[in-house]
Amino acid sequence: MPLMFSVSGLRGIVGKDLTPEIIASYAQAFGRFIGSGTVLVGRDTRRSSPEFLKAVKLGLGQTPCTMVDLGIVPTPTVLFMVRMLRSRAGIVITASHNPAQWNALKFIMAGGRFLNKKELEKFKDRIGRTKKTPELLRPKPVRKKTDAIRRHIDRILKTIRVRAPGLVVAVDAVNGAGSKALPQLIRSMGCRVFEVNCAYSPRFPRGPEPVPENLYQLSHLVRVKRCDLGVACDPDCDRVSFVDEKGEPIGEDMSVVLAADYVLGTIRGPVVANLSTTRLLDHVCEKHDCALFRTPVGEAHVVEKMQKVKAVFGGEGNGGIIDPRINLTRDALVGTAFALALLVQRKVPLSTIIASYPSHHMVKVKIRMSGDRFLKKAGRVRAMLKGRVTTRDGLLVKGRDFWVHVRPSQTEPLVRIIGESSDAERIKDIVHKIQRILS
Repeated sequence: MPLMFSVSGLRGIVGKDLTPEIIASYAQAFGRFIGSGTVLVGRDTRRSSPEFLKAVKLGLGQTPCTMVDLGIVPTPTVLFMVRMLRSRAGIVITASHNPAQWNALKFIMAGGRFLNKKELEKFKDRIGRTKKTPELLRPKPVRKKTDAIRRHIDRILKTIRVRAPGLVVAVDAVNGAGSKALPQLIRSMGCRVFEVNCAYSPRFPRGPEPVPENLYQLSHLVRVKRCDLGVACDPDCDRVSFVDEKGEPIGEDMSVVLAADYVLGTIRGPVVANLSTTRLLDHVCEKHDCALFRTPVGEAHVVEKMQKVKAVFGGEGNGGIIDPRINLTRDALVGTAFALALLVQRKVPLSTIIASYPSHHMVKVKIRMSGDRFLKKAGRVRAMLKGRVTTRDGLLVKGRDFWVHVRPSQTEPLVRIIGESSDAERIKDIVHKIQRILS
């Protein structure tokens, strides 16, 4: 398959689509695109990431830019540092939730946000125009900065100002970039922490996405250690999901609902979420009398809308939580702090908080197929479903008692089907029929 290059970054399978030479050329093009200044670079724990770090260093070394290596850090930590230090740009070497054989570059602009669509098109114009001369192939010196995680955590604690002494928390960081940062944050809030899969390693011991079917080890740890909360993130620690005190995964969409409920109880204002995020968020926004805006999937779209409407909170249904006071990106550390703050505020178990929301059932399915193939079959899906149709991001259909969103992924050669209804059998049947059409 060809490289995938979008606002979500440059992604591919290592050694097949993505090589050090390609990484170096894109890093060089990015350096020439931004012109000059300091570029902060962080990475995850994938096997190819150290080699790709050298390639980024080589590519940036052929531009007027100066590189600062932050080491292994969560993706949101890199964006936070770009914003805090007023750096010119940043690069993260990570394929986020993709399988271990993948890797990627994520490109960050000044102010600590990812490229938007207009910037992406201008950047693409630079690709292929890179120069290689013997004198420029000598790498420039690179500075290292080792306090990024501490600074990020300090800002979260100063912003949220809630401690949770006495709570017992289990953490599963899939041996990724959040393996040190996530337990460190939770301990800083006064909690007792039990860890599983929290050692930096290129081996992911479970599926990288923090979805319920991947959290069996965390659920077991919560039950055995009688924890109040289980916390899981993806390999670059920008998505978070939770397990309740009974060891039951509550689904990554609920991370956004819980965070929004806490934030809007302290600060009122507009909220932005993508089209695939649970409609329980509508319930929370109505409860707090706050406006909710929807965007296409992709945090760049959410952040751009947040800035336009001056939102106080944003999120995506994959467990991505955005607090603009701290970061203009999805941040699993921030989401975890909000969940703990909500438990302290409500003084009841997480399962009780979840039960207080209206009943809902979500179904999420992935089908391996190209975007072009999906477009050929989208008309049949649309004809089968009765309801109001939106086509600004794949196909979204809202019926009387359901909604379903079918769209090609920006990060993998997949089509995602996400549906929700108060009737579990109804939404299962709808999604199954869509699967049959697409398959």
